[in-house]
Amino acid sequence: MSRHKSIFLAAVLFFAAVSACAEPVAGIHIPVFSDTLVNGLRVLIVPDTNVAVVSCRLYYFVGGMDEWSSTTGLSHMYEHMLFKGTKRLGTRDYQKEVRYLNSIDSLDLLLQGAREAFGEGDSLYKAYFGEIMSLLDRQRRYIKKDEVWELYNNNGGSALNAWTSDNMTGYIVTLPKNRVELFYWIESDRMQNTVLREFHSEREVVTEERRMRYDNRPVNRYWERLNSLFYVAHPYRQPVIGWESDIRAFTTDKMKSHVSRFYTPDNAILILAGNIDPVMAIADIKEYFGGIKRPARKRREVVTREPAAFGGTRFTVEEDVEPRIDVLFQAPGYPNADLYDLDVVEGILSDRSGRLYRRLVDKERLCTDAGASNNVRLHNGYFHVYASLKKGTDPAKVEDIIKDEIGKLVKEAPSDKEMARVLNGMRMSFAVGLKSLEGISDRLAGFERLGSWRDIFDYQEKVASVKAASIPETVGKYLKPDLATWGFIVPKK
Repeated sequence: MSRHKSIFLAAVLFFAAVSACAEPVAGIHIPVFSDTLVNGLRVLIVPDTNVAVVSCRLYYFVGGMDEWSSTTGLSHMYEHMLFKGTKRLGTRDYQKEVRYLNSIDSLDLLLQGAREAFGEGDSLYKAYFGEIMSLLDRQRRYIKKDEVWELYNNNGGSALNAWTSDNMTGYIVTLPKNRVELFYWIESDRMQNTVLREFHSEREVVTEERRMRYDNRPVNRYWERLNSLFYVAHPYRQPVIGWESDIRAFTTDKMKSHVSRFYTPDNAILILAGNIDPVMAIADIKEYFGGIKRPARKRREVVTREPAAFGGTRFTVEEDVEPRIDVLFQAPGYPNADLYDLDVVEGILSDRSGRLYRRLVDKERLCTDAGASNNVRLHNGYFHVYASLKKGTDPAKVEDIIKDEIGKLVKEAPSDKEMARVLNGMRMSFAVGLKSLEGISDRLAGFERLGSWRDIFDYQEKVASVKAASIPETVGKYLKPDLATWGFIVPKK
């Protein structure tokens, strides 16, 4: 039987019958049913009878931060592989297909050896690669392409997707309320029986994706390098998609080791939001997922933390794109009381009514956009200040103004009027984010990854308790321009 956690959340606009408004609405009743299976799988259910669908989401607590040198990008690669099917899905005859899988894996060991010894341009490497592709062509006689997608689509599924971040991966679909059992069947099968089908051809796809999204996009390439300069120790410095040299060296052995460590029931949370009976759902989930074993060995967690900054970093690139400035300041990991102050500082500096936009865009007319964001992370977060410059604007002038606005916050607390504007905006933004089935699911999962899903219901109260008098001290503590990482994109000369 699940444990029923009835929570009254002020200022949350969730049910469809409640319309958005500018002021908090107290007394909104959001029932959250929670349970944990014997194997460690966490389950959260948010019923809503005003809709006819259920948002079904399975999150694994693994991402870019759980990888290391030579394995960056494995979590993102596995996101691709999960849609290739299992021993039952995506195959016409697994017993015949598995012979090709084994032969391809054996050849891949030789392929990687030739790659390390001679490079991908060598004839031996090309010969092994050609043999693998030949075997794959023959294997495809037994492959049922995109069966997972088709099953969901044929049963009324929508919003089918998956994503990978630095500390989580999500597999999501919205289904009619009478088709949710399909989600249990597919996801429990993928949790324990995934086949690394078409692994080697998909490695080429991911390599090309990396080139298109980063190597061939100046702003993304710049941001990737800036992030790796900001984080000097923590694996947050690694791109979630992985470095190309690591992607090219992926093997099924590396992937299987990664999967056995992280894609387990005790490292996952299943969240259902919509028209669903929690008691029946828990019974069904136990039937499908309860028999999956948790690993015998305890998983190793990331222990690396960022050292305190003791000097500034400046990174400048010349590109034929809109010039910009990005400033990254070290911030604490979650939980830390200062994070709520920094959320308020974000509100003071951001949006069209924020100090940076009014100064740089409206008053000085130097930029097309400017603002800030407080990026909360499990370990070491960062506070980001940014500005998009108009053509011909002197970056040094914008840099001086950014420093000036930060200095003002250190010297003088914001007014009561400004605090009221910021706090009201934050409450409204938080409420809107919880209005959809998908929004409430993602927020619950995000807070569970940080510590506990219950923290979502304390957030408003903790932000509201921030005092204007504490802002100068917090800004002075974290937003130190001389210790920041400054990034500049300037026009080519």
